[in-house]
Amino acid sequence: MSAYAYTLLTAAVAVALIELIAPKGEGGKLSSAVRMIAGLYMLVVLLHPLREGIRLLSDLTDGTLSDRMEAMLPEEELPDYQAVLGETLTHVSRQEVENWTRSFLESAYAIPPEGCSISAVCTYESEILTITEVRIALLGKYALENPHPIEAAVTQALGCPCYVTVGGRKENP
Repeated sequence: MSAYAYTLLTAAVAVALIELIAPKGEGGKLSSAVRMIAGLYMLVVLLHPLREGIRLLSDLTDGTLSDRMEAMLPEEELPDYQAVLGETLTHVSRQEVENWTRSFLESAYAIPPEGCSISAVCTYESEILTITEVRIALLGKYALENPHPIEAAVTQALGCPCYVTVGGRKENP
């Protein structure tokens, strides 16, 4: 966008200089022709982004937009889509595991969501998403629950280690 603003500013200065040094001619006719050409030039400069937008829409409908992405962005500015995908999958998976664990504790052990704090660790390496561990902190009166059956049930259901502790503060999910 700054390149466009720079181009627009340069064009405006160039048009102003040309109009300033252009001869007036007889009856101002030459000056009006110069002004008309300068106005057309400014119109072209102003409408250039619109032309690019129409071209991008055309490429989008043709399905050739992905071919242009590499041409539009320098190599060092291309995002690492694999890393973005990994971060997104890890974040969403962690939330899903924590939500599932809350629901499981509520249905199997009558522990409501406010009676526990849950933290899941998920990793995404070599295109493989893995649930590494789940940590559950039982809060308030639910801290008196026997943690061993909960650990065993969650470990078996998720296929990853589960650690249950008692006490602590409730974290915002």
